Amino acid sequence: MLLLLVSAQALAPSRRTFLVAAGGAASASTDGVVREISLGEAVKAIITDGNPDWVRAVVQAGFIYRGTPNLSPTLRRDPYDLYSPATYNSARAATYFRSLDAALDKNRAPGPRARQAHLAVANAEAAAQWGTAASIWPLGATAYAWGPTVFWPAKDRAITLAESLRVDEGLADCIRNGGEVLYACEAAVAVPRALEASLRAGLGLL
Repeated sequence: MLLLLVSAQALAPSRRTFLVAAGGAASASTDGVVREISLGEAVKAIITDGNPDWVRAVVQAGFIYRGTPNLSPTLRRDPYDLYSPATYNSARAATYFRSLDAALDKNRAPGPRARQAHLAVANAEAAAQWGTAASIWPLGATAYAWGPTVFWPAKDRAITLAESLRVDEGLADCIRNGGEVLYACEAAVAVPRALEASLRAGLGLL
């Protein structure tokens, strides 16, 4: 259980200012805004604005990571890039994520869509292939989905994966399995793995 070691006021005003500057949560997928923050600010943001389901799963099972170019904690809204062939250097990957969304849309399935979401993984080494491995903490309302396999490289047809996704549930199981999670949120905090011990101390997770 998180120990509330800081004021409940936390970083909410700064987060709102950040989102306004970023053009709001619904701006174009090519946009992205990143602001470096202190570890103390990161802790405050996670405690006050961190998505409760996500935080609970992390406390139960371990951290979830993304690779970032930053060596300091950041408050970020990354551009959506799963539809871009440049992300995986693969046109097939971009087509796959479009097909995944098409299958989800056809079935009117709940949960995030790749066109407005990101991937994270419960494996720091895998995340480090994309940059500095940093634990990811979505802020505010968050939708997430995960399945029995990684999203890419694909092991099943997109329609098969779409039918097997677990949405907004069982995230701790995904973490324990070292799996990938597709998530959508308005902004997130990222804390490099090198600061993980200090982050755990700040959150009362030691």
